[in-house]
Amino acid sequence: MAYKINRTDEHIVLPDGPSSAREVRRAMKQQKTPEFYELEPAEVIKVYLDEEDLPKLPDGRTDYSLYGFIEARMCISNEGEHDIIVVAPMEVNIKDYPYPGEYVIVVEYFGTKFYTQKLNLYNNVDTNILPGLSKIHNPWKREGYKDNLPNVKDRVIRQLKAEEGDITFNGRFGNSIRFGSNVKSVKETETEGKKNSPNVIIRAGQGVQETILKKPVKEDINKDGSSLWMTTDQVVPLFQSSVSRVPDLQPKELDGKQIILNSDRIVFNSKGTDTFVYSNRDINLVSNNRIVLEGHKNVYLGTAPKQGETTGWVSDNSNIQPVLRGDQTMNLVDSLLDALIDFAKTIGGAKGTVVDFIVPISDIIEGASGLKGALTELKTRLDEPKSDIVKTN
Repeated sequence: MAYKINRTDEHIVLPDGPSSAREVRRAMKQQKTPEFYELEPAEVIKVYLDEEDLPKLPDGRTDYSLYGFIEARMCISNEGEHDIIVVAPMEVNIKDYPYPGEYVIVVEYFGTKFYTQKLNLYNNVDTNILPGLSKIHNPWKREGYKDNLPNVKDRVIRQLKAEEGDITFNGRFGNSIRFGSNVKSVKETETEGKKNSPNVIIRAGQGVQETILKKPVKEDINKDGSSLWMTTDQVVPLFQSSVSRVPDLQPKELDGKQIILNSDRIVFNSKGTDTFVYSNRDINLVSNNRIVLEGHKNVYLGTAPKQGETTGWVSDNSNIQPVLRGDQTMNLVDSLLDALIDFAKTIGGAKGTVVDFIVPISDIIEGASGLKGALTELKTRLDEPKSDIVKTN
């Protein structure tokens, strides 16, 4: 809000005749006008973010059109402790909500008062609270803040260590976004970065714990809670949770153009249709425990069948075959071996005593008949070992 301070040393001189150009210039240099200020700091009292904070419409409904507005007391032009005004946020798309007890800059345009940046009183990213500066007569009187304010004060949280040219966004809670470059490498063993190497680093949860007062910190992809690093020409010192046993599949360095996610859990979810993972070369899945591929209808290994226009996946490719289930396959093989063993035992005692005559031996007949029946029954069970879900080419 604009305000002015009148000067007490001003005086008016009555003219006694026409002024020359020189006298006008001299008078303009000596003229002392009121000091005019268009921007004024204001102390934040309340932020309209919760439903109970927002005012009500005449019909009793909550007035959400004031969402993000604040109640504030001007620090200089207020007319007393209870002179509290409602101020709108300056920005429409990017909101930086203050905390009660912090100070913002207020300006008036087109008859509406707006608030913008918070005043950097302590150079802390968590809070810059100093209540009472707007109450000239009684600055130490406790302000009536609402009871359910979240606790945002945490001196462990630091601002990002930046490099010249960086654009950084520091949240209050150890979250940040950096639009920077590899101008200085993140590896401690390297002292110089590379030109034309833009990167975007997003992190949630500051992992580096700095003990030196107010010393900024850098992102650490291994220590931070969750990280997304998008780089173009940078080595990212990621500690990999699993290591491939195939040397050729283990990269020596994570460098170049890449996107790296690191967190305790990573979930990819397609709530509508499909999830696709493509690679120009390899797709490597390495786990210290299990890798589970589960399809409630089908799992294809190799070439999948063509997709029908209306019926989904259709098996019109003769090369698509079901894989064998190990236990069921071995059960059938075991039954076959038992049948052969029984046949061998049965014919083991068969004897022939007549020369030059074809004499049926009852034991062989009995064994052959049993083997035939067993094999015939097994042929009806050839589909049992085939997987109903997993298909391969």
